[in-house]
Amino acid sequence: MNNFFYYIIFIAVLVSCSEGDVIENDISNFTAPLENCSNQNENTFVFFKIDSQINQSLSLSFTSTTFELNTAPEGLTQTIAFNNTTNILVYRQFNAQIDGSAYFCSSVPPSGITVTQELKSSNGNAVIKYVVKSDTATEIIYTRTIILTNITLEGAGIAIRQELLELGEDEITVLK
Repeated sequence: MNNFFYYIIFIAVLVSCSEGDVIENDISNFTAPLENCSNQNENTFVFFKIDSQINQSLSLSFTSTTFELNTAPEGLTQTIAFNNTTNILVYRQFNAQIDGSAYFCSSVPPSGITVTQELKSSNGNAVIKYVVKSDTATEIIYTRTIILTNITLEGAGIAIRQELLELGEDEITVLK
């Protein structure tokens, strides 16, 4: 009888142990075009995607004195480490549709929008890569791709981990 009692206690302890509420969720199916804006005076930049069908956004905001929105860096790659303050990835769900330019690019976001869920990066990097798409005598067109690596988004008892996620790509034209 004693062995049975210890066996039941062992099973109960084993089942009740938890490492917390870590949710392995795949946010790579986030389909929306990549958009951006900046405040050059403050060296702040935002790249964002909005899925208006389910009222959610994924935004990368960072501060840099070396990044320029419409110029490719010399090495064609720039890495931004998330730091929970100025360089951050944020996933949000809203109670209504939002206009990305008005929400992310205005000094005062529109009123009447409520964030129903927010997850912020606690670690990871954003790697911004540039690939020459075309090169003429007057301009170079680059495809800019933003890849997120080793990210964890956390908030309100939820953690989502993603080793590799392509935030999106856009094109920039640099005049010679």
